[in-house]
Amino acid sequence: MDAALARGYHCLIVHAPGQGMAIREQGLPFRHDWENVIRPVVDFALCIAGVDSRRIALLGWSMGGALVPRAAAFERRIKILIPNPGVLNWGESSFEQFNMYFPELMPLLDSNPQAFDAAMAQLMEQVFLYRWYMKDSMSKHGVSTPSALLFELRRFNNEPIVHRIRCRTLVMDGTAEAFSQGQARLLFDALECPKDYMLFTAQDTGLLHCQEGAQAVANHRMFDWLDEYL
Repeated sequence: MDAALARGYHCLIVHAPGQGMAIREQGLPFRHDWENVIRPVVDFALCIAGVDSRRIALLGWSMGGALVPRAAAFERRIKILIPNPGVLNWGESSFEQFNMYFPELMPLLDSNPQAFDAAMAQLMEQVFLYRWYMKDSMSKHGVSTPSALLFELRRFNNEPIVHRIRCRTLVMDGTAEAFSQGQARLLFDALECPKDYMLFTAQDTGLLHCQEGAQAVANHRMFDWLDEYL
């Protein structure tokens, strides 16, 4: 936010479903149809004095890199899209993580969801990190079982709608991306709109997820790009 204000941009930060006060106070879980989240946000922004309806940019970090492309595919008032990191198929990326940690359980998911849940419950009892992650993720996605969580994650897929995105898009990525490796490039290649790809490396120190530890570098590069197109 400070970096945006320093460049002279209005900056609207939102506690959206599945995040912050939206989930804690209102009980609003994540939803895959993110256009229905962003549309009222744009409505609200346009009521703020000084906001130019022709110059609205949408930026999403982390999982937001999967959500904001979905929104831009349907919300035509967005002129600039910045997913950081870009994600084409969040469900696929999530399943890759689950397959890495639970290779012996994943074949049960579709063939026997009840057995999958029972086996996952045992692991959750044994390992605190698994228990915390699964309970936290199930709560934020509005489901009550591990199998339901994975079935829900499958819905977070931009492949069927990516061709609808028309605004100029900056896809950000890092060579050490840990949670959606390869997805940013897949999104960039699938886009049919004006687009740019911004890769961070060990050389510029922004190689980690969302340029962790190198925000000054990331903000400088991103806002230089934004100054050119917005």
